[in-house]
Amino acid sequence: MPENSPTQLTETQIAAQIEAAFRQIAETRMRDLPFLNPRLSVETVGFRPWQQSWIGVLITPWGINLLQLPVAEAPFPPVRADAQIEVALPGGVMPFMPAHEARFGDYRLCSLFSPAQEFADQDTARAAAIAVLALLFEDNAASRQAQNGNKPNLSRRRLFGLSTS
Repeated sequence: MPENSPTQLTETQIAAQIEAAFRQIAETRMRDLPFLNPRLSVETVGFRPWQQSWIGVLITPWGINLLQLPVAEAPFPPVRADAQIEVALPGGVMPFMPAHEARFGDYRLCSLFSPAQEFADQDTARAAAIAVLALLFEDNAASRQAQNGNKPNLSRRRLFGLSTS
C-alpha cells in the first residue's frame, strides 16, 4: 500500500489527497481533452466510512463519480481490470469498476455522469453529488428500495427535481 494511504487518514485528509491526485491528473493526462467541462473543477463531496471502506463523490471536469477506497485493515481483493463489483448501499446496489492511482492505491469507481457537460457550474455539480449521496445513504433508504425494486433512482430528472419517482 502506498505511503500516506488514505485508508489510514481522516475524512478531511482523504478528501485532500484525492483532490490533489486528481488535480494533477486534470493538469497533465486530461488537459486539453475536448470532452472536459471547463466550468467544473476537482472536488470531493461527502466522503464517509462505509463497511470497511470510505465512500464519497468525486467531481472532475470530465465526470462525476462515486469512489470507494479500502481501509488499511481490509484491502480490496484482487480482481480483473474489467470486472464489475456490485456494492450494496442502503439505497441500492451500485456497479463499481476497479481502479488504481499511484498516489493512494486501489479504489473502486462508479460513473454517475460522464462526461459532465450538462452541468452549468460547480455549484450545480456539487448539488447533484449531494443528491446522489442522499439517495444512496438517507435514512428512509429501505422503504425506497422496496418501491424501486432495490435500485436507486439516479436519473438526471430525479436528481434535478424534475421528477419525484
